[in-house]
Amino acid sequence: MTSALPFDDFRNLLANLPAADTAAETRVRTLFAKADKPGNSLGRIEDIAAWLAAWSGRAPPAVTRPLMAAFSGHHRVTR
Repeated sequence: MTSALPFDDFRNLLANLPAADTAAETRVRTLFAKADKPGNSLGRIEDIAAWLAAWSGRAPPAVTRPLMAAFSGHHRVTR
């Protein structure tokens, strides 16, 4: 549903999100734990993969249509 008020569409989407799939998140964390690698050698990628699995419901998660948004600003605007 759309409205004329700013950000109401986003608020409605966020209010109706389904619950995270904790089983998918656990499966991904287990796969990383079983991997033959030094501890924390992949840095934050393990947390990102677990988060993506939880919210996509897919373990392991797959990124099939990546999209990137870049935002920039100029901090001298206030001068």
